[in-house]
This record gives sequence, structure tokens and C-alpha cells, in this order.
Amino acid sequence: MMKWLLMALPSVMAAQNTTQEITPEQVEVQLISAEKQYEHALKLFNPWYTGPLITPSASMVPPGEAMIQPYIFFTDNFAVFNDHRKIVSAPNVFGIKVQPILLEIGITPSLDTTLTMGAVENWSRGKTGGGILDTSIALGFKVNDESLYVPKMKFTVSQLFPTGSYQHLSSNGLNLSATGVGAWQTTFTWALGKLLFWDTLHPFNTRLALNYTLSTPVRVHGFNAYGGGHGTRGTVHPGNIFTADLGLELSINQPWVVALDVVYTYTNKTSFHGKPGKLSNGSPASVGSGYSDQLSLAPAVEYNFNANMGILWGVWFPVYGRNSTDFVSAIFSWYWEFP
Repeated sequence: MMKWLLMALPSVMAAQNTTQEITPEQVEVQLISAEKQYEHALKLFNPWYTGPLITPSASMVPPGEAMIQPYIFFTDNFAVFNDHRKIVSAPNVFGIKVQPILLEIGITPSLDTTLTMGAVENWSRGKTGGGILDTSIALGFKVNDESLYVPKMKFTVSQLFPTGSYQHLSSNGLNLSATGVGAWQTTFTWALGKLLFWDTLHPFNTRLALNYTLSTPVRVHGFNAYGGGHGTRGTVHPGNIFTADLGLELSINQPWVVALDVVYTYTNKTSFHGKPGKLSNGSPASVGSGYSDQLSLAPAVEYNFNANMGILWGVWFPVYGRNSTDFVSAIFSWYWEFP
């Protein structure tokens, strides 16, 4: 309150130096106007955000604090994009993926760490499979804080550990128990974030994340996450992956927010050296794949209980792709920063 009164004081003093004398009523009007501007600013500059669904944040968790954000994905993989970007129908594969542990802890003002773990259950044509997913640990480094014209920036190095199942799978060819990639993957992420204010009560939050993933070679036997069959034995070289994520959030009011992720993923060719083996029908097995890419969208709605807690739900689906899966995924997440 005092800040706005002091801001109004120079105009009052300047007016007093003119030949026209200011009445107490005019001073009262100016002070009431300044107070209304102050109340408006309090609402405008205190937005709450939980999302968006996919794009990582450039924010740092303060030292001694933690953020937990479990996710639930219900997914239907119902088709594939072929080499000519045409949609080809495929047997429905349904899955429920749960990430109960997505924990981010602040270490120093410029360093935080994130642990991600989860499990999945898949089913298709009367068959089921699933298990523990791959586990990742990340270190986030602050590059700079957000200012009037410069976004906040964060650089993250993530290490994925192959805790999921990726080989010796069922011979039915559905790969329902393929829950991991079998590789040690390192991902480098450059994340930016900028909060844009309009002359309304609806600020616009933006995120951009550029990711590049490198993989180690993977020894495979039999039916595996990359293909294979009876007698398959050799080494898979997974293609490097580039992902660009754009996240947008528009405040309807302080609790309610609408969000959108735009995600583009490009994967290099995955090659195989060794004995490919055979399928159950006697035909040669295939291991590896050509390059693939995909553009997907993830609209969502957020409800924020306060500045440190909120829920988020939406859907994720591709709009085009090549050598990739066509799917729709319903997503629910809960966010809590503590203490």
C-alpha cells in the first residue's frame, strides 16, 4: 500500500506547485485510484500453474524444498504411420502407465535433481504383459533467472538406467512386456521459460525445451523391444533422438488454466548387427527400424488449489508421423511442491 501512495505523491506535489489548488476530494480520488491499481497488480502478478503435460520446466526447486508430480497415462495404440506417412490400422494395444515417483529436490540455488520411476500394464487380443519401466535421474543447472526481456534458462543432464524388460519376450509378437529400451541413455535438455503479461488478468506462460538423447549399444536375444524372433542374437544400435517441446499456458483466472503442448520428435535409424533369427511362421525376423519422426499435440486443463498444489488432465495424440505409432493417451497428473 505504501508503495503506491509514494508513487502517487509526486503527482500530488507537482499539482500543488501549479496555480490551481488541489482539493482534499481530488487527493482522495487519486489515492483510491492508486489503491485499485495496486489490488489489480496483486492479482495480475500472482498466477498459479501446474502444467503443461509434456514440456519440462526451466524453474529451479529452491534448496531444501521438493516437488512431486505423479502421472497416470491410459493409452490406446491403434495404428502406425508408415514410411509414406500414411496411417495403417494395427491391433489395439491398451496400456496403463503409472509414474508414482517423479520427485524433484532442490540442492542449491543453481542445482536440483529429479528421480523418475514407474510401471506399465499392457493388454491386447486377450494377452497381457507389463512391468517396471526404465528409471532416470537428472541434474538441473540454472543458467539464468527470468528478467523483463530475457527468459529463465536451465540445462539438464538426464541418465536413464535400463531397469525395464526389453528381451526374451513372448513369441506372440505383441511385445506387451517390453517396458524398457535396454540401453543406457543420456539426454541433454536446454529449457527456457517466460511469463508474458497482458493488460488483463490472463497472463500467458510459455516453455520451450530442446532435448537430444544418446544411447549405448544393446545386446539382444530372441524376441525383443526392437523386433527379433527365435534364435535372434546380436547388437542393436538405437538411433539418437531429438525432441522439441513447446508448452503454452493461459490463465482463465488464478485457479483455472488451459494448456497446450506441441511436441516434435525425430529418431535416427536403429541398426542391427548379428543373427536376425526367424518368426514363428518361419519367415526371417526383422530387428531395428529406419528413421522416424512425429508431431503431436497435448491440450489440457489445470486446476490449482494454491501456488504449490494443483491437478492437470488432458489428452495426447499425434497429428502426423513416419515409421511411428498412432495413439491417443489420456493423462492425469497431480503437482505438489513442499514443504
